[in-house]
Amino acid sequence: MPDKLIPTESLVQFYKRTGQDIPPELQESGKAHFNVREALTSARKTPFNRRDYFKVCLSCTTGKGSGVLLYNDEEIQINQSCLIFTNPAVPTSIEIHEPFNRLYCLFNTPFIEGYIPADIQYACPLFNSSLPPVIPVTKEEKEQLTTYFRQMQMLQATDYTFKWDMIRNLLQLLIHEGIRLQQSLQTPASMVRDRLVNDFFALLNQQFPVDSPEAPLKLLMPAHFADLLHVHVNHLNSVVKKHTNKTTREIIHERVISEAKTLLRNTNWNIAEIAYALGFEYPSHFNKYFKQVTALTPLEFRVGKKTVTPAPI
Repeated sequence: MPDKLIPTESLVQFYKRTGQDIPPELQESGKAHFNVREALTSARKTPFNRRDYFKVCLSCTTGKGSGVLLYNDEEIQINQSCLIFTNPAVPTSIEIHEPFNRLYCLFNTPFIEGYIPADIQYACPLFNSSLPPVIPVTKEEKEQLTTYFRQMQMLQATDYTFKWDMIRNLLQLLIHEGIRLQQSLQTPASMVRDRLVNDFFALLNQQFPVDSPEAPLKLLMPAHFADLLHVHVNHLNSVVKKHTNKTTREIIHERVISEAKTLLRNTNWNIAEIAYALGFEYPSHFNKYFKQVTALTPLEFRVGKKTVTPAPI
């Protein structure tokens, strides 16, 4: 059912879209790949889709209204220097209004597989799509982060035998800096996470993205998660509420509604197909549920919010 799938851009497609040579290792599936580059981001809009690769970008801008990041169904203003973490599970697009310089690195799963502990992945928006993907940085922080990118650039250009290990270490420094900066913006209570909460979010995020009506969501109730985590549902609810200030049910609903908006905005699936894909037995139940949360019917949301996928740039 290819016409029912949300587009996912591969690394090969990225290099073709941006007019770059395709690295030879990408001719074979399963090969590790990493690249770091500097670019001037010109006025444009990138295609809205998912990616099968990770990306960390340092955008260097001080201009108001320099751009907008469309992340899932959220519009995030890019109006100061910031770190942007692209999670492959989340459809994204960026619309640039004012050109600005950026440094970025991109890599696939084989490059980092086994190197990033689960707790670190949970704390970083690069792997945890429930975290904000944009982290503002000061002038001093930007200079430090720029140093990491420059060192990776320098190493990539050498013939040093262990350069990829050094680059992985620098990449982990970038990830840790992103976590540290993001947590500095949070309250102390929100920085503490229980392992049960980590496991709950891991199970929740494993279900997304919903890529086809033929693969519907299975875990929709707190009790479903509690059974898989081998705890009583009341205990799960209590721990999640303590660490997130939201109930388990609220978190599940927010994720389902977010995915519903993505599917309505960016697919040609009909309302019934979206309803079934999200685990609803009847489309009428989905219509009622969606309107209770958004004050719009799914059709009203689609008509008002449908994004036209731009041609590749």
